[in-house]
Amino acid sequence: MIATRRLPPLESLRYFEAAARHGSFTRAARELCLTQSAVSQKILALEARLGYRLFERLPRGLRMTVEGDRLFSGVSAAFEQLLATVGAIGDEALEGTIKVRAMPSFATRWLMPRLARFDAAHPQIQLDIDASISRTDFRVEAVDVAVSCEWSDDARLMQLPLFDDVSYPVASPALLARQPLGDYADLVAPRLLHDSMPQADYSTSWDGFFARLGRSDIPTRAGAAFSRADMVIQAACAGQGVALARHSLVAEEIERGLLVRPFADVMAEGTVYVVCPRQNAARPRVAALIEWLQREAAEHVAAREAVLAAGNVR
Repeated sequence: MIATRRLPPLESLRYFEAAARHGSFTRAARELCLTQSAVSQKILALEARLGYRLFERLPRGLRMTVEGDRLFSGVSAAFEQLLATVGAIGDEALEGTIKVRAMPSFATRWLMPRLARFDAAHPQIQLDIDASISRTDFRVEAVDVAVSCEWSDDARLMQLPLFDDVSYPVASPALLARQPLGDYADLVAPRLLHDSMPQADYSTSWDGFFARLGRSDIPTRAGAAFSRADMVIQAACAGQGVALARHSLVAEEIERGLLVRPFADVMAEGTVYVVCPRQNAARPRVAALIEWLQREAAEHVAAREAVLAAGNVR
């Protein structure tokens, strides 16, 4: 009988690969949506299991040891081979399932209302929607395509722009009937509605909005905060305050008159991308989904430009 060597857990190798690629436990933890301590402990456990050190801990980051560098080369190549193999197996037919990761509010407010059109165009393809803020590691996660606001410098990924998003203040007509807004200074009375994670990729920030306007005279601390943008929008529709919203999330409410724009200012909020490994892009299912997303995005932008050109400010 040939003796076999037990591999370390794949999860621990994933943590090691992220830490080695970033040269930082902190940045690896951010990518993996974990704490820095959790990543550090996983690496310590991996080092104990292997019997050698992978990193030298420095005051400003990490430096791989000779052993760590050799392991990183092997792990990276193995992950790439796994991804290529899984992609090749999935290349064989248009029919089947695609797993799509999308930002939660984007998934519920932009993607889901359009899914009936995708089903009509591609009834043979089933979408498995994973709503998550986690950055996708395609090498170790069973995700085919992701929609993200975060740009990566990883040359192994294909990142296609879907649209450049914008944001602006919104409020319900009922609130404005009670408390008319002629200037941002009038926001002292109606409370502001906040995203409780303003630095997240798909969030908005009143502080950032007013900073770009050059308005340091507007207090922004009062008001309710919510952990998801769709909750902020729901609160605005209920007349609970004034929200700073991305157009991609409130287009329907603006069209139906459930929300209106009390001010004319519109701010750029960066690009929404569709992302997948380059070798996945030619897969029939993936190609069909990307083409459909690009078509829907183009229609979304055309409708948005018509709305903004019309003014619709109260």
